[in-house]
Parts: sequence; structure tokens; C-alpha cells
Amino acid sequence: MAGKAPFRVGEDEVVLADVCAPLSSLTIPLLEIVLATGVAWMAIGWMDVTPHVNPQTRNLVVLAWAVLVAWRFLVPLAASRRHRFIVTDKRILARGKRGAVDSIPLRQIHSVRRERGGLWVALYGYAQPVRFERVAKTRAVEKVLQAQLRR
Repeated sequence: MAGKAPFRVGEDEVVLADVCAPLSSLTIPLLEIVLATGVAWMAIGWMDVTPHVNPQTRNLVVLAWAVLVAWRFLVPLAASRRHRFIVTDKRILARGKRGAVDSIPLRQIHSVRRERGGLWVALYGYAQPVRFERVAKTRAVEKVLQAQLRR
């Protein structure tokens, strides 16, 4: 964990929303694995009934399928669970793809709006809003942030 920022919430902060990336972000990897599983196991079934196919070839296809499942589904699954968005009564904490943590105090936020599964957060002093992609339950998170901004 060297080089990674700690992802802690202060003792005096109240967590109002804590979400990971939505499961819909895994739709394409899931479809890829279903397709790869179908093709690989049809090939393995064909190898089982064909007498002149070397058993080592069958084992290599099974190994290739297992590596493909790990690479195209299990790694994105673990990465999507690490992608977090936390709203406290004092700030927003967002951990992105590479593990970097963004911390934005609520007093610096001008406005918030949701769009296509993400949140746009307008900050004082910045010309463009900051976009947080793939935030789960954007409607609920937006409501929490709007309520905190009105206080």
C-alpha cells in the first residue's frame, strides 16, 4: 500500500452516503465472459469427442479460458469495488481507478447535478465543473449533496 493515499473519514464526520461503482459497469465484461465461456467449452466438448486431439491441447484451452475469465472479469470486478464515492457532512471523498483520493470540502461546492450515471460538481474558483463518472445511486447522492449545500 506504499504510495497510496489513506481512505479514512475523520472521527467527527458523519457519513451520509457511501457507494461503490454501479454493477451496470460490469455489463460488458460479463457479456464477454459469457461469449468466451460458450466458445471455449464448445471447443473443449469437441476435443473430448474427437479421438485424435491431444489431451494437452484441451488443457491449454481450459487454461486460456481461466486466464481470460480472470483478466476480463475478475480484475474489473475488483477494480469496480474499489471505486468509491463518500459524502460526509463536511466533504466529498472519491477514490478513482488508480486509487487516488479526491477530497472536496462542501464549502467549496457551488452546485451539483447528475447526468448519465455520473455527477457534475461545480466548484468555486473553477471555470469547469468536475465530473465523477460511474457513481452508483446518483439520484440519492445528488439529493444528499443538495440538502447539505442548502444548509
